[in-house]
Amino acid sequence: MSPPDGAAVKDQENLRELAVRAGGLVEQDVAHALAAAGLGTVDTGHAWLDVAQLRAGGAAQPAQWAEGFDGMISFAQSRGWLSDDGGSVRAHIDYGA
Repeated sequence: MSPPDGAAVKDQENLRELAVRAGGLVEQDVAHALAAAGLGTVDTGHAWLDVAQLRAGGAAQPAQWAEGFDGMISFAQSRGWLSDDGGSVRAHIDYGA
């Protein structure tokens, strides 16, 4: 993540890792950046990212990407990393990146 209002979905082709790169920001700044971009929230040290926004961020990817994305979300659900309504997925926040 860049400055607090600069949150963006990046590295969409990598469906094996879901993380927020905070670039040295503190949790409050990460929360602000995610909210300002409509990408999610921060709760108890983790980001909760909007699944629909992540899917939209991969719209330019090849057709098979959607299948891989669905697989990633299914895996997250199997680990308890998906919200009860399925609208948000939990992601690690990497503060050093």
